[in-house]
Amino acid sequence: MAASDLEKMKMTEPVKSEPVMTSKVEKENKAGSSPMAEGSAEKMVKAEPVKSEPVMAKDELTALVEKEGKLYTIYFEFDRSFIRDDMKSFLEKNAAWLKKNSAVKVKIEGHCDERGSNEYNIALGDRRAQSANKYLVNLGVDASRVSTVSYGEEKSACSAHGEDCWSKNRRAEFVVAR
Repeated sequence: MAASDLEKMKMTEPVKSEPVMTSKVEKENKAGSSPMAEGSAEKMVKAEPVKSEPVMAKDELTALVEKEGKLYTIYFEFDRSFIRDDMKSFLEKNAAWLKKNSAVKVKIEGHCDERGSNEYNIALGDRRAQSANKYLVNLGVDASRVSTVSYGEEKSACSAHGEDCWSKNRRAEFVVAR
């Protein structure tokens, strides 16, 4: 038989396939019994439940943060949004806590002192919150669990005028969110 004849046969003859492995239920079905017949319940496969992320009420989340210890606030230099070396350990602790408590979402609030225009301080507060967010994500916190907002100089921690007070206002706070 020539090679071209073999190719024609391959193309024209239907291929019959047999199952490689037949389950016990399929064999019984072919024999005429029903998989729902008496005594065959053990043959049915149980569906696995869908695993979902645990959901906690806001009060439970707040209680958890208070019990475990609050999330740390970090502070910034005047007119800067980079993470200071002395603040990195606090971000690492926040990241470790967030990874341990996977149901918690956090909102990072960026703040500024009173110096600078309102528009400038809103932008600076945003850069501070984004900087802290990026640092947490780089430490392994899922980005979908972190949001940011800037309050600029609107929500000051201290209202006096002077460097001691201003340094307390240049911050990023971590607030449990839903």
